[in-house]
Amino acid sequence: MENAMHSNDKISEALKLLNEAAREKKAEFQHLLKDKYAQLKDAVVESEHSVEQALAHAKEYGVEKAKVVDENVHKNPWAYIGGAAAVALLVGYILGRNNSR
Repeated sequence: MENAMHSNDKISEALKLLNEAAREKKAEFQHLLKDKYAQLKDAVVESEHSVEQALAHAKEYGVEKAKVVDENVHKNPWAYIGGAAAVALLVGYILGRNNSR
């Protein structure tokens, strides 16, 4: 009987050690997750900022090019009308071809 109590004490002590180790590992694991989440969040925020800057730059570039094209069309409209007519004629020819041979 004394041997069984001694065995129970050892088992109880071993369980306490395992619980302490599990708590330590849990805290360590939570800390690692928190750090990784923070790094991931920082990366997402940084990439969002980069995308916003790229979109703003693309918008500015597009507006500038549209102004240049608008000025050119006002200076020489017939060249653009002829170009649009040529493109329309080409598209009409391609779409209107009879492909049943």
